[in-house]
Amino acid sequence: MARKNLKVVRLIEPDLCLECRFAQTAQVELADGTFQRMIHCRRLDCDNWDYSSAESAKSVQTDEAA
Repeated sequence: MARKNLKVVRLIEPDLCLECRFAQTAQVELADGTFQRMIHCRRLDCDNWDYSSAESAKSVQTDEAA
């Protein structure tokens, strides 16, 4: 994945993302080096994001749909 300014944000309504065409599950490397499964969103202007607790992320490895 191309180098981007990645952020981890809180989802206001996580259930909405489960059916969204822009969302997919991913393995995210956090700033402290730990990994966590999260939802990766290709839409850059979603109203479902809470930026108040945004943290940096090092990398994202999305799950490829078969």
